[in-house]
Amino acid sequence: MKGDLDAQHVLDNKHRGLTFGLVLGITLFAFENLAIITVAPDIAEALNGITLYGWIFTGFLLASLFSTVLGGEWADKYGASRPLLIGLILFGIGLLLSGFAPTMFLLILGRVVQGLGGGAIITALYAALNLAYSDALRPRMIALMSSAWVVPALLGPALAGFIAEVSSWRILFWGTVPLLVVVAVLTLPAFRSLEKKNSRPQQSRLPAALGLVVGTGLLLLGFTLSSVVLVAVMVGGGAFIGFSSLRHLIPSGTFTLASGLPALIATRGLSFAAFVGIEVFLALMLSEIHGFSSALTGAVIAVGTISWTLGTWLQDRLEKKGGSGRPGRIVWGTVVLLIGLAFQIIVLLTPYLPLPLTITGWLIAGVGIGLAHSTIAVLAFSLAPQGEEGNVSASLQLADQFTSALCTGLGGALLAFAVSANWGERYGILLAFLLSGILGLFSIFAAYRVSGRALVAKAHD
Repeated sequence: MKGDLDAQHVLDNKHRGLTFGLVLGITLFAFENLAIITVAPDIAEALNGITLYGWIFTGFLLASLFSTVLGGEWADKYGASRPLLIGLILFGIGLLLSGFAPTMFLLILGRVVQGLGGGAIITALYAALNLAYSDALRPRMIALMSSAWVVPALLGPALAGFIAEVSSWRILFWGTVPLLVVVAVLTLPAFRSLEKKNSRPQQSRLPAALGLVVGTGLLLLGFTLSSVVLVAVMVGGGAFIGFSSLRHLIPSGTFTLASGLPALIATRGLSFAAFVGIEVFLALMLSEIHGFSSALTGAVIAVGTISWTLGTWLQDRLEKKGGSGRPGRIVWGTVVLLIGLAFQIIVLLTPYLPLPLTITGWLIAGVGIGLAHSTIAVLAFSLAPQGEEGNVSASLQLADQFTSALCTGLGGALLAFAVSANWGERYGILLAFLLSGILGLFSIFAAYRVSGRALVAKAHD
C-alpha cells in the first residue's frame, strides 16, 4: 500500500482533472442540500404545509432511489459521463419547478425531479471515484470529497438563512441553476476519459428500483391516512412491495447482517438515516421550539457538516496504521454518532443552554458519522468485484437514500400526527428524534457484524 501512495497522488497528472471535477460536483450538491435544510421551515410556513414538512426531503430521496440504480447501471455499461450529464439536466429542471412552485404539492413535485437528477449525479461521482483511484488513494480522495462540504457548510446555511429573512427562499432554487452549467463544463471532459470496465451483460435492476420507490411511497402515505383499514392496507402492501424489491438491489445477506459487504451496506444505511433523521428536524426544533433565527439555525447545521469532514480526515489519518483497523473504526464511529444524537433529545426537552448543548452534540455526531460513513465506503470499494463498481456505488447510495427516506418520511408522519392531535410540534419532533435514536442503536449492532476473516485478510492486501 505504501508503495502505491509513493507512486501516485490524487493531484498527479493522471488524476488532477478528475479530482477537481469530483470535488466541484460535491460542493454544488452540498450548497443546495444544506440551504434547503436551513430554509425548510420557512418554505413550510410560506406554503402553509407544515403537515407535509417531511415530504420536502422524502420526495427527493424516494426519487433518488430510482435514479441511483439507473445511474449505477449506466455507469457500468456506458461510463460515468452519461448519468452525470442527465442528472445535471434533471436537477436543474427540478430547481426551477421548486423555485416557482405556488403550493406545497408543486414544490414537492419539483423536489422529486431534483431527486431524479441528484441520485444519478452522486452515483456517477462515486462510480468515477471507484473506477479511477486505487485502494491506496481512495481514503484520501473520500476525505477530499468530504472536505468539499466545508465551504458550503461555512457559507451555505448562514447565507441561505439570511436570504430567506431579507428576500425569498425561492432565490436559493433559482440561483443554483447557472452553477450547474459551470459544473457540467468543468467535469464532463474528465468523466468522458474514464474507461468502463464491465463487458458482461447484467440483468437490469430498474424494475426492482421502481418497486422500491412505489412500495416505500405507499408505506409512507399510509401513515398519513385517517382510516384504520386504509392505513393497514397501504402500510402492509407498501412494506411488502418495498422490502421485496429492496432484496434485489442490495447484496444478499444484508437483511441478516452477513459479515463483509452485506453488513457494511446495512451499517451505512442505518447510521446515515439516524444522522439525517435528526438533521432535517433540527432546524425546526431550533426555529420553532427555541425561537432562533434562520441565519443562526443555518450556522448550527453547518457545525455537523464541518465535524463530519473532521471525521473523514481522521479516517484518512488512521488508514496509515493499516486497513485491518477499518471494522473497528466503523463500530466506534456509530457509537460516537449515537452519543451526539442523544444531546439533541436533551435540548428538545429542556429550556436550559439549548445553543451550547446543540452545538456540542452536533460536533460529536458529525465526527462519528464522518468516521463511520467514510470508512464504510473505503472498505466497500476494496471489496467491489471488477466490472461492478457502479452497482457497489449504487448499493452504498441506496442504503443512504432508502433508510433516510423511510426515517424522514416516518418522522414527518409522526410530526403531522402530533400536530393534528394537538400535542404540539415539540412532541412530534421528539417522536422523530426517538426514531432516529433507535436506528442509531441498530447501526451499532450492524457495525459489530462487519468483521470476518476473509474481510480482514482483504484489508491487509
